Amino acid sequence: MHHRIRPLRLTAVTLTAGALSAGLLVAPSASADPSPALTSAKAAVAGTDSTPSTIAAEWIAGELSNGLMVSSSGPDFGLTIDTGMALSTVASQGGTVTAINNSLEPRIAEYVGDGTKESYAGALAKSATFARTAKKNPTSYGGINLITRLEERTANVPADPAAEPQAAAIAGRIFDKSEFGNYANVVGQSYAVRALTLAGSAEAGAARDFLLKQQCASGAFRLNFDKADVPSQSCTEGVAGSTADPDATALAVINLVESGDKSAAVVGALAKAGTWLAARQRNSGAIRSAGDGAQINTNSTAIGGYALGLLKNRDAALKAALWVRKNQPVDKYKCRTALTKDTGAVAFRRDRVTGATTTGIPAAARDEWRRATSQAILGLQFAPASKDKLRIVSVRKQARAGERVQFQVYGLAPSESACMQVKGDFLRVKGKKTGDKIVRKLQLPTGNQRRVGLIKTSDDEARTSLRVRN
Repeated sequence: MHHRIRPLRLTAVTLTAGALSAGLLVAPSASADPSPALTSAKAAVAGTDSTPSTIAAEWIAGELSNGLMVSSSGPDFGLTIDTGMALSTVASQGGTVTAINNSLEPRIAEYVGDGTKESYAGALAKSATFARTAKKNPTSYGGINLITRLEERTANVPADPAAEPQAAAIAGRIFDKSEFGNYANVVGQSYAVRALTLAGSAEAGAARDFLLKQQCASGAFRLNFDKADVPSQSCTEGVAGSTADPDATALAVINLVESGDKSAAVVGALAKAGTWLAARQRNSGAIRSAGDGAQINTNSTAIGGYALGLLKNRDAALKAALWVRKNQPVDKYKCRTALTKDTGAVAFRRDRVTGATTTGIPAAARDEWRRATSQAILGLQFAPASKDKLRIVSVRKQARAGERVQFQVYGLAPSESACMQVKGDFLRVKGKKTGDKIVRKLQLPTGNQRRVGLIKTSDDEARTSLRVRN
């Protein structure tokens, strides 16, 4: 599941559809080039298909309202940042990243707190990370020095650790300052490590060391910290509060890789985490979440697959991307459904697709689709490309009306959705994991004339023809 940095005190979760304001695109576009880590990882994987991440990005960009994700209660800044971070990996979305930044920056205090009574560590870390991604300065973002604020929320290393063992135990740990309580967790800590490291902060090392304490012996990271007065602040395998969490693990990996920290401790931690994530992955490519309501879903699978891709585990990243792509319905042309207008959106689980094909995405479920899609964009970066040019071949030159005739389809990418059709008949098909040809039969209509067989994907089509006789 998607982990929020803090409870929703100022935001809500039920979102309504909106349109991206064209006026926000006047400013020069932020770069949406993949990070060096992603560029390197994709080069190692090789042969990826940009289509699924591109159409997912196009869909979620259309869900923004004046550059923000908005609910009936106001903007959801956390989801807005998740969306902007995901879109920054899609080259065509630089303008949307700029639009998000232009709307988010003037209102960032609403998300991170006023800096006196309210100051939210995870939100500060995530905001600083996005600011840098959007090519902005996190030390002066919306008039706020996010790095200084984050350093204030990061526990200091005591001058004499031996004399202050508890202060030494929590050194580098992030804390919220809030009348609502302290909800800082390992996900926020991982963003803090990334933000502080890239800013060259003197507190980056302590924050990193505290994050690494949250890695369990298995290689997984837990989600929540111990209480601040517990002498040992480290994950203890098998003890309550140290449950392995695949989402926290994936985000720790992503943020550590993107921090650029090449220390031996980080390199070792990444190797262990990658091994654990790969072992957690099922043969289907899916990854199951943890905690209450644990289930297989596209969120955990996508960010887990993205983390594995950044670690250059080619096979695991491809498998995860294939499973996520299966949950991206593309029902076009004769195969049109109520979901066609939302082409590109990714479902949290397959059962959500089944219902939405007849009703469309329910208003109350739109938030879930947005969250699933924002993270799916990342995992889909490693979707494998097709082996061949898209084409369809009829095995016969002519046939009688009403006969079911075999057609062969080449060039579908693994798990890619397509519609096969001839006048009067159609089939939904998906590319094989192997990328090999697909063979299906379609029933020919009446009439003595040449008929066209088509295969249509979200961005391409091919055709063949044969003569039909009554």
